[in-house]
Amino acid sequence: MASPWYTSEYNDYFEFRAELLGPSRNRVLAGRELINAGTLIYGRPDGLALYGVPAPLMAARGLRLLGRTVIECSVDAYVENFAETIASPELGASAWTGGIVADLFCGSGNFGYHLGRRLGMPVHASEIDPLVYAATRHNFQTMSIDVRLKHTDYRNLLHQLPAPSVNDIYIIEPPWGTAFTEDGLDLMMTSPPVPGILADIQGSRLGHPCFIAIKTNDQISNDSLSRSFHGAQHLVSVTPPPYLPAGANMNFHLYVLPYPQV
Repeated sequence: MASPWYTSEYNDYFEFRAELLGPSRNRVLAGRELINAGTLIYGRPDGLALYGVPAPLMAARGLRLLGRTVIECSVDAYVENFAETIASPELGASAWTGGIVADLFCGSGNFGYHLGRRLGMPVHASEIDPLVYAATRHNFQTMSIDVRLKHTDYRNLLHQLPAPSVNDIYIIEPPWGTAFTEDGLDLMMTSPPVPGILADIQGSRLGHPCFIAIKTNDQISNDSLSRSFHGAQHLVSVTPPPYLPAGANMNFHLYVLPYPQV
């Protein structure tokens, strides 16, 4: 059954989304297209913003965004909000010292960039797709962003990270692909599935706990979020504004993996 927000007023968005994830997925978008993307997806041109640069200024700054990255990226307003939330002492992590941010499926790299910047932690990132990697590397160099980006599979990165710290944060945003369905997002069907990614992280840490940050939409199918994080401790979930109809919002979650034994 279709989501209740799949109505005619969103036709332009879905046609645009299909174009950017289909024929234009590997094409660097022009400045006017980035401005249009901000308007269609976020309601205003500067709603699309990465690394502190809004869409109307991206072309002039020399940034390169592929079609699919425009759809899949975590924009400034979202990740800045989440970073501020988890920096709060109320979460019990008053000093994020000694840890790292590991952005395992970095895409644009904006999520890891803002998390590391706000928490004062070095960022290690991996991106396996050669086209996405090349564009993100270019953007990092253009913006003088200090992220240790590698063109590799996330499993390789896991075994190249510094010695584990209790404050390490792993960002997992695997491609949704067919996991994005009319019934919601099924985290058992991402590529690779989220439970497998969590198992790989646990295996690389030899029993040391860590934090997991994950982005989803707000319509989860098959109870797949709670099933994926069974045994983990949920700390907070954030839905950054502006708030959209149910099913259209992005949610950001923070967990502790594994759940501390008492």
